[in-house]
Amino acid sequence: MIARWFWREWRSPSLLIVWLALSLAVACVLALGNISDRMEKGLSQQSREFMAGDRALRSARAVDPAWLTQAQKEGLRVSRQLSFATMTFAGDTPQLADVKAVDSLYPLYGELQTEPPGVKPEPGSVLLAPRLMALLSLKPGDTIDVGDDTLTIAGTVVQEPDSGFNPFQMAPRLLMNLADVDKTGAVQPGSRITWRYKFAGQPQQLEQYEAWLLPQLKPEHRWTGMEQDEGALGKSLQRSQQFLLLSALLTLLLAVGAVAVAMGHYCRSRYDLVAILKTLGAGRAQLRKLIVGQWLMVLVLSAITGGLVGMAFEHVLIRLLKPVLPAALPAASLWPWLWAVGAMGVISLLVGLRPYRLLLATQPLRVLRRDAVANVWPLKYYLPTIVIVVVALLAWLMGGKMLLWAVLAGTVVMAALCALVGWVMLQVLKRLTLRQLPIRLAVNRLLRQPWATLSQLAAFSLSFMLLALLLVLRGDLLDRWQQQLPPESPNYFLINIAPEQVREVKAFLAEHQIIPEAFYPIVRARLTQIRGEPTVSSQDESLNRELNLTWQDHRPDHNPITAGSWPPKVGEVSMEEELAKRLNVRLGDTLTFTGDTQDFSAKVTSLRHVDWESLRPNFFFIFPPGALDGQPQSWLTSFRANGETKMITQLNREFPTISLLDIGAILRQVGQVLSQVSRALEVMVVLVTACGILLLLAQVQVGMRQRHQELVVYRTLGAEKRLLRTTLWCEFAMLGLVSGLVAAIGAETALGFLQTRVFDFPWEPDWRLWVILPVCGALLLSACGGWLGVRLLKGKALFRQFTSQ
Repeated sequence: MIARWFWREWRSPSLLIVWLALSLAVACVLALGNISDRMEKGLSQQSREFMAGDRALRSARAVDPAWLTQAQKEGLRVSRQLSFATMTFAGDTPQLADVKAVDSLYPLYGELQTEPPGVKPEPGSVLLAPRLMALLSLKPGDTIDVGDDTLTIAGTVVQEPDSGFNPFQMAPRLLMNLADVDKTGAVQPGSRITWRYKFAGQPQQLEQYEAWLLPQLKPEHRWTGMEQDEGALGKSLQRSQQFLLLSALLTLLLAVGAVAVAMGHYCRSRYDLVAILKTLGAGRAQLRKLIVGQWLMVLVLSAITGGLVGMAFEHVLIRLLKPVLPAALPAASLWPWLWAVGAMGVISLLVGLRPYRLLLATQPLRVLRRDAVANVWPLKYYLPTIVIVVVALLAWLMGGKMLLWAVLAGTVVMAALCALVGWVMLQVLKRLTLRQLPIRLAVNRLLRQPWATLSQLAAFSLSFMLLALLLVLRGDLLDRWQQQLPPESPNYFLINIAPEQVREVKAFLAEHQIIPEAFYPIVRARLTQIRGEPTVSSQDESLNRELNLTWQDHRPDHNPITAGSWPPKVGEVSMEEELAKRLNVRLGDTLTFTGDTQDFSAKVTSLRHVDWESLRPNFFFIFPPGALDGQPQSWLTSFRANGETKMITQLNREFPTISLLDIGAILRQVGQVLSQVSRALEVMVVLVTACGILLLLAQVQVGMRQRHQELVVYRTLGAEKRLLRTTLWCEFAMLGLVSGLVAAIGAETALGFLQTRVFDFPWEPDWRLWVILPVCGALLLSACGGWLGVRLLKGKALFRQFTSQ
């Protein structure tokens, strides 16, 4: 009986809409969940390889050994590194080297690329950067003096997994074993050193250790992971994960809307059928059995078809993304399946329970009076309950992230605007005197059913708003990454240029047709006093080391002024705004620095926003020209050279004291990850757009039956088909125009929260939303109205009753 009932109803277009909505919800959530799960695992793997660990702790002095013991008790692997600068000698030839001493566990993740391959710095041996080998004319097998110890060169360092990007690294790398540091005598009390501790383990172990460690950290300690990494890659990965999470949230919201509209439409179309069955003697228990059985069969069929479509879609997307995905992409867990089936069940219960309950409570009297509708679960109680349950579930699943509240805030603003703008629109339409008959008929149609008009307005506005959110944020992310890695990014940095060499270097680059970036003078000094009071080293990590200062007469393009005025004059300085906040420095405060030769002071007259994610030199302090003339200084510049091996070799020979930093490998590594993420974002946009289109189509289908009946009456009274098509076109165009306007306001509200609180972007009103959304809404919905008119006015179909629906 249930199977026959289901098969009969299955041919109904209304039930097909329900099935399609649920199937697409399952497919989208499953495909999105699987891709997000696999991408997150792959990106996390690449990120920890980039860091050589899951977490890192940086400190200017050795940390308490109990901290490392506790980590090992938690089951974590711990690797130690010590970095310092010291002079090295090959015979009588000296050369400053940037030493990184590592233990036998280095690297915990990733690959240390060496020549010959597979070599590690064992006790008694070192690995040198090619630059250091060339400066000292050494080769593998030779010896090098590091402090008081003589070590054997085992090979060259091609690429370190955690090399990062530091244009102020003044010396080439020397990689040695941590056990040899004491023998060299290079590290003495007061030496400028940096300890780095890398941790690796399972997520639960890391979370437990992190909860134990964080309360004990001091300002001079820096704890970082993929989520806390403040570099270009870390920020980009963090934002991409937020975007994937946003995509999942929007998919669920759109799926809820589409299923609610479609299921409500189907149940309303079955009121007459249930009323007739009751008049023929069908009992309540029998009808409940039929309706619940049909509901369960729809859910099972939707889970199967949605799962198959989701897996197929995922397979296609993985093939498309294969060129930029890791070679061994981790398999997805079972969570996406549980999410998909669970989301379908929760969605159907939340938005389908009341329509089915109303269908079951249909009175036999409806056979005679079509306005007889059961008063079950009034909306004024049901709707708030649904909203509270949905918000509570989303907050639990997403951990109460700011991302959720930003989207919900935009949705609430949009709902309030829908009510306000819809009411104002209806009041205005009542008072209009319209001469064009199609427009007058369209207005009358909107005024006759104000609640239906407002519900359509809300559904269309929600679709437009959520799609606009996703597209604008995707564009912002891609623009941000292109700013970080423009096509002509410099891949070489020249460091430690003496003042008398600046002119010669410029002439050399011009001779080889190389256009360098700006030349930056660099002075190293410590910030020792703020407003005449000595600084406390524990107040901020920047106070524990020398800072790189510069002077410029032109403000860097990527350093906008946020307070004060530019340029600084004699005795003044421009400061980075975040450091000013941490040190509680305000405009007009006097800062004192200690350089190599003397102390000097300057008054803060401007604050700058510094983009630390950009792969360009950035400075905490910028002075006016001439302010640092009494201090020892060097210069830095950068340029791009592709395949200029001879030029690079000649540059090394003519300027042996200048350090050349090749960051091409770093750029390729970061660029590969960002390219992969940007392709993933495009996939998410396609998935969410599909859900948005489904919601639009479901809402358009809702009024088909009633519009059909109205069109029959109009045609009986002699109205032409052209007039009726134009009427439908005008009705949907007005709905689209107002929906687009409401969506623009809601999108701006949500974008303000998302860009400033979640993605850390500067927010500015986007005028394109206010133009594109109303225009596109009017065009898109007017096209739907035109299609609906053609379909409903097609020949004999006009007079066909929808009794089967």
